[in-house]
Amino acid sequence: MLDEDGSVVTENHIYCRQMQALAGCFEHTLIVCPFTQKQKDSVTSAYNLKTIDFIQLPNVGGSRIKDKIELVKTIPTWVSAFDKANKQADIIYLRMPNNLNIPGGLYFYFKKAKTFATYTGTWSNYKNEPLTYRFQKWMLKHLFNGPVWVYKDEEKKEKNIFKSYSPSFSESEWNEESIQVAERVRRYKNASITKPVFVTVGALVPNKNQQYVLETCKCLKAKGFSFTWYIVGDGTLKKEYEQFVSENSLQHCVIITGKKTYTELRAIYRSANFLVQPTLVEGFGKAPVEAMAHGVIPVLNKVAMANEMTGNGKRGYIFDATDQSSLQEIILKALGEQHLFGSMIENGRQYVKLQTLENWVNDFIYRINVFYSN
Repeated sequence: MLDEDGSVVTENHIYCRQMQALAGCFEHTLIVCPFTQKQKDSVTSAYNLKTIDFIQLPNVGGSRIKDKIELVKTIPTWVSAFDKANKQADIIYLRMPNNLNIPGGLYFYFKKAKTFATYTGTWSNYKNEPLTYRFQKWMLKHLFNGPVWVYKDEEKKEKNIFKSYSPSFSESEWNEESIQVAERVRRYKNASITKPVFVTVGALVPNKNQQYVLETCKCLKAKGFSFTWYIVGDGTLKKEYEQFVSENSLQHCVIITGKKTYTELRAIYRSANFLVQPTLVEGFGKAPVEAMAHGVIPVLNKVAMANEMTGNGKRGYIFDATDQSSLQEIILKALGEQHLFGSMIENGRQYVKLQTLENWVNDFIYRINVFYSN
């Protein structure tokens, strides 16, 4: 979207950081994407790298017949944008799942363009997965001639499929947290946690499953458990969740914060003991990586990458979101193991130190060069 000054901004803060980090390796970067009207309550990040330009596309899609007609009418605009990008670019980056990259991927395949791609969703098939997601994975496996980075927990040797992650912070930002984390560990060694602070981060939509957290909060409060729980994000279920908090008198322990900037979220991480993510389907969660960089211990639902992210118990905990009592039991278990927190935090910090923006970019550039030199 465009802000009041005509500058390009986005509410997808991590994508913005990633694209600017990657663009730093190239003479010129052209981003082809839909633009929307900026709303008054938008919390945005700005694209401030001068070497990035944009091709603005209309924001179309939806379930109504009218939406489908608008989608078909937009195809010539897409093809024109793809053609312009193909003529200007030495290499094309396709970021999936993204329905725009279905026609885009096919276009660049038949044009025999030099490409690379990431799939930022769950790489293994799952129940009720959108057919468009399945098709995009099929495209990347069978109709893609460049390197592809995906979220997987094993290093299966495939000629063009590589294990990946999704970074949100730089090496310098990791270093900035060192003093704060050391102080946190010292406190854990010298005093017990009397009122734990939890944070859950994600869009307030059904798949992110914050209702499970709210039900857990209701049960914990009924048992006299003292805590503070931040639910960070915005979405279609925000009013419903706020009503649940009000109806169950949770206002003093549950805070639905709405959208937060990177700086504001960092302040919450620094105050939190645990990050709890009840997401039903997740490729590679960015929030657990951010949390571990700040010395926060992750507590994750048992999705595809949960075991790797928690180090099978060495740096975090796993619960079962199909069992309403599971998270409560894990919380009580964790609070009884405070003597382990120091090593868990250090393990988590070392794990995510390898997952900085710099390492992400360097891996892309190295593998692209090796792939195309062959």
